[in-house]
Amino acid sequence: MRKPVFFTFLLLIVNSSLWAQTVKQQRGWAATITGALIPISQPGLGIQPGIEYRFNDRYSVLAEITIPVNKKNSKDSSELNKKYFRFKSEMRYSFLSKSKKNHLYVGLQAASSSRNFINQDGLYFDNRNTDSGYYYSKASINSPVATVSFQFGSVIFFSKEKFALDLFAGVGARFINTTISDIENPVRSNIRKPDSGPSFTASYSYAGNVTMLQLNGGVRLMWHFYEFSHPRK
Repeated sequence: MRKPVFFTFLLLIVNSSLWAQTVKQQRGWAATITGALIPISQPGLGIQPGIEYRFNDRYSVLAEITIPVNKKNSKDSSELNKKYFRFKSEMRYSFLSKSKKNHLYVGLQAASSSRNFINQDGLYFDNRNTDSGYYYSKASINSPVATVSFQFGSVIFFSKEKFALDLFAGVGARFINTTISDIENPVRSNIRKPDSGPSFTASYSYAGNVTMLQLNGGVRLMWHFYEFSHPRK
């Protein structure tokens, strides 16, 4: 959790410097809320509240946390005692626009997630370049994730420049570090693949460090506590 917090403070310092060198046309706070999926096997649901601070027409910083809302296990779930928390920060640059209803932006986002749970009747690989792994009856999984991504989106305003929809998407990299412990009844075997259709292996099924492609997207609700004026050409 330390790296994303440090990243956020660094963004604040950098943007404060940039803000001091530009015309102070507008600044202020906005509250945000987004839905989220919890990446533990059968994806759970979460809420993602956050705040944005705008330094001027061009630069702003967004910070969010993700909290699970359906913590109870379903009857067919193989995961127990699930614990998940994510912190995310993003530096944004807004483009000047002739539009009165929306503006485009790009951003650099960093996030850190902690996830811990007990998995039943699962499997894991000790090497990504092999078709054999270990089946087990129960194991403890600790699999934190860090991500860095390039973001782009459009903010569409309603209700006298207060309420807005933020449509966003991003691409980058995920860095997963998985530790599997307290393994019960491990049996090494060739992994059985389905006869038809694509096969999916969860990122926490690979012990050790793994780097994967990061894709994200969604809709964010925003409420501005100041009269927002669009960056204009």
